[in-house]
Amino acid sequence: MVKLYINNITQNAFSNADGDTVRVEIKKVLSAGNKVEVSFNGFTSVNTSFVNSAFIKLLNDYSFDFIKSNLTFTDTTKQINHMINSRFKFEVEKLKMMA
Repeated sequence: MVKLYINNITQNAFSNADGDTVRVEIKKVLSAGNKVEVSFNGFTSVNTSFVNSAFIKLLNDYSFDFIKSNLTFTDTTKQINHMINSRFKFEVEKLKMMA
């Protein structure tokens, strides 16, 4: 397992660009066959733009089951957990309806 610290990748966790930068790093680790632990150390909140770009866009390349098995989060807050969980839940339900 490889631990990625968001604060080592980007200074902020708010924009699509910040999220894209994090997603690229996650994909590098996953492509090498490793699991990823993402640390939110130093952050107390994130917004939808960041979560969509960093994590939800991973659904374009990986199944939700693969993401659940290979991506974990640490050093989070209730707000961060809620944002990530609600966005994945919404997108997975949308994908099921489209299938």
